[in-house]
Amino acid sequence: MAAAIAERWLFARAWNETHTLTSVFYYGDAPRFLQYAVAILQGRVFDNGIPFHPPGWPLVLAAFMRLCGALQRGNVVVPVTAVKLFIACLSGATVAGATLLAYEISGAGAMLAVALLGTFQFGHIAEGTVANSEALYGLFVIAALLAGWRWLRLPVGRSLVWAGLTGAAVACGMLVRAEFLAAAIVIAVVAWRAGASRASIGAFAIAFCVVLAPTTVWHWRTLNAFNVAHVGRVAGPLPRFAPVTSYGPFNFAMSNHAYADGGPNRDHPLLDQCNQETDERLSAGELDLQCPAVYDLYVHGYTIGALWMLNNPGAAIVLLGRKIEYTIGFLAHGYFIDDIGPGVEGTRRRVDLVDPADQWLAPVHLGLLLAGIALLWRRRIAAGLIAAPLAAFGGSVLLFYGYVRLGAAYLPIIWILEGTAIAAGLRRLGKRSVTPRTVGAVMAALLVLLGIEAARSGTTRAVTLDGARMPSGMLIQDETLAIHRAP
Repeated sequence: MAAAIAERWLFARAWNETHTLTSVFYYGDAPRFLQYAVAILQGRVFDNGIPFHPPGWPLVLAAFMRLCGALQRGNVVVPVTAVKLFIACLSGATVAGATLLAYEISGAGAMLAVALLGTFQFGHIAEGTVANSEALYGLFVIAALLAGWRWLRLPVGRSLVWAGLTGAAVACGMLVRAEFLAAAIVIAVVAWRAGASRASIGAFAIAFCVVLAPTTVWHWRTLNAFNVAHVGRVAGPLPRFAPVTSYGPFNFAMSNHAYADGGPNRDHPLLDQCNQETDERLSAGELDLQCPAVYDLYVHGYTIGALWMLNNPGAAIVLLGRKIEYTIGFLAHGYFIDDIGPGVEGTRRRVDLVDPADQWLAPVHLGLLLAGIALLWRRRIAAGLIAAPLAAFGGSVLLFYGYVRLGAAYLPIIWILEGTAIAAGLRRLGKRSVTPRTVGAVMAALLVLLGIEAARSGTTRAVTLDGARMPSGMLIQDETLAIHRAP
C-alpha cells in the first residue's frame, strides 16, 4: 500500500501536478465534483437540487476537507496537497485490497503479481492523483468483494456480519457509481446459488437499503422543492425517487441516438429544439430543463433511447462496437510514471482518461484476462464474485458510454484475473511454490523499482496538447485533445 501511494505522489511530482487536482492525462469531472463538495460544506443546493451527479464522492470529499479545516467563515479553501494525498491513499488502499483478495482467491503467486501490477499500472496511477470518483469507487468495489468472499465461505452464524458488510460496501460503491446496482444483483444471485441462508441474504439486503436510505430521502426533498419552485416553468414534475442519481434516463438517451459516437456528446436530435443557452449549460455539465426536449430526455430517456435502438438495430450494433473500441484502451496502458510500453502519447476524449496511441499491450492484457477467467470458471463463488463488478462494467459500457477511465476503475478486478493467470503460467513452467524468500525477493524488486522512479521523477518532462480552443486561445479541457510528447 505504501509503495502504491508513493508511486502516485511521484507521478504527480514528475508531471508537475502536485498543485492541481486534475492531470494532463485525465481532466474529467474533477472541477464539478469539487464544486459539489464545496456546496455541501457551505450548505448550498447544487445543480438546483437535481441529483445529476452521484453524491458518494462529493460527500466523502466534503467530509475530508472539513476535517482539514477547509471551511473558514463560510468560505472554502481547498487544501490541494492534502486532498491529493488523500486520493493517493484511496488508490493505494485499493491496490492493497486487491492484493489481499488475490491471495485469498488464487494464492501467494497471484498476490505478488497483483502487488507489482497494481503499484505501477499507469492508468490506475493517473486516476489516483485527480479529484474524480474512480479512486474511491475502486476501493468500495474491492471492499465489497472481500466482504462477500468471507460471507460466502464462513459458517452461517459468523456470515451474518459479513453479509451485512457486503451489502453496505455494495451500496457505498453504488453511491459513487450507480451502475454498481448490477453487481448487487449478481452478488445476491451468487449467494443464493451458493446456499447462503435466508437470514444472511436478508442481512445483505437490509444493510444495502439502510446505506441508501439517507440519500434517497435527501434527493426526494430536493427534487420536491425543485418541482414546487418550477411549476409552469418546466414541462412537468421530475420523478422524486432517486437513491443515487437521476441521470440514468438522460445519459441513456444521449448515448444511444443517430449522432452518437460511443462517447459523451451533446448531439441528440431532440436538442435542436433548444437554444444556445441550453447548449452552453450542457457544455458546463448542467441541465436546462426549461427546454421541453431536455425535460423529455431527462424523464423519458430510457424509452427514447430504447426505441431508437429497436428501430435501428444495425446502427445500434455498430454503436456498441464503437463503445467497446473507446473503452478497450484501458488495457493498452503500460507501467510506471512514463507509461513504459505504449508511451504517454494518445487521445484524451471528453471527460476521459488518455487512450494510448500505441495499443500493442491491449491483446497481451486481454489474453491474461481471458486466461484468468478460464482458470476461475469452475470455482463457483470466486467466479461469481469476480463476475459481479464485471457485469456492472459491461452494462455501463454497452448501455451508456465507452470510457477508458471506466475500464481503469475496474483494473483491480482485472489484476486478480491476470495475477491468477501469471501464477498458473509460472507453475506450469516448473517454478517451485512461493516461499518466504520469493516474497522477499519480489518486495525487494518493488522497492528497487520505486527507488528508480523516485530518482527519475525529478527529470523534466512535458507534453503538448492539441484540440479545440476558446476565442482567447485557451484549450477547452472538456473537449477531445491529442497528447504528444514535447520535443
